[in-house]
Amino acid sequence: MLKSGEATSITQAARMLGYDRSTVQRRLRQYQASGLSGLCTIAHGGGRPAAIPLWAQTRLKARLNQPRGFASYGEIVTWLASECGICVNYWVVYDLVRCRWKAKLKAAHPSHAQQDPEAVAAFPERLRSAVRIAPDLHIRYWVEDESHFGLKPIYSRRITVRGVAPIALQQWRFEWVWLYGFVEPLTGESFFWEYSRLDYQCFGAVLAAFAREYANPNERHIIQLDQSAVHRARDLELPPHVAFYFQPPYSPELNPIEQLWALLKSRLANRLWSDLDELQQALSHQLRQLTRATLRSLTLRDSLADAMAWAGMLLQAA
Repeated sequence: MLKSGEATSITQAARMLGYDRSTVQRRLRQYQASGLSGLCTIAHGGGRPAAIPLWAQTRLKARLNQPRGFASYGEIVTWLASECGICVNYWVVYDLVRCRWKAKLKAAHPSHAQQDPEAVAAFPERLRSAVRIAPDLHIRYWVEDESHFGLKPIYSRRITVRGVAPIALQQWRFEWVWLYGFVEPLTGESFFWEYSRLDYQCFGAVLAAFAREYANPNERHIIQLDQSAVHRARDLELPPHVAFYFQPPYSPELNPIEQLWALLKSRLANRLWSDLDELQQALSHQLRQLTRATLRSLTLRDSLADAMAWAGMLLQAA
């Protein structure tokens, strides 16, 4: 601006740029001393070094990316001291992990100690073979599981003002009903049946009812389920147009219907039921509120969608 004559003085240039005169003068002096490269160099203030150096932050972030995580911020303090030789206080860790990285304590999903990681990792690839067992038929893929709902209350978090501890009413009544559920992730269609107990006879009756409901001879139904004794009983009769696809043992997290059970129990949490009839009515009401879009959103995981796309099932559904 000064060279072109657009501004005749530093004061005028500062006014046109919207900066203070001293700022423009300082930058101009810097440009005259070291050129454009010096002007573009970002100067770092001295300041004290970070309490947790960058290399330790990198290791800590990698550790936090693992599902096991840490049990508390205090445990992170101990880990930094033992693994990195860095001694910092609790609030330094809390500021970095919670405030800057937005990592927080979360409810952990249980994982069995006897689970086979290799079988779990291979499950999505095996799924591709499962959905190709009958290429001449219309394949429908379902996920199935059972869950019990009882008179003993389900507890969950409650919101209260600071300093007020939440209270949940309690009763020790061990009566329950079992809900058998089938969900088709691709469409969100569902089939539910209620029984007072869980055994292979009840499961066989529910399976027969499912087969009658979906008795189209041009369809083949693949049902993903766990390897419990109820599902593998020798006397269990399997309908001719139904096939089982067993997930690896000790891996309930592979079945997306678990998310449906978690949703239902969260909606029924912190409530007392006078008897099973009242509980059944509330459970039926919640099931009627579930739309196909909701069930599809809960159960259609990326691995399922990839396997179905590979098998052409998405085109069949369309």
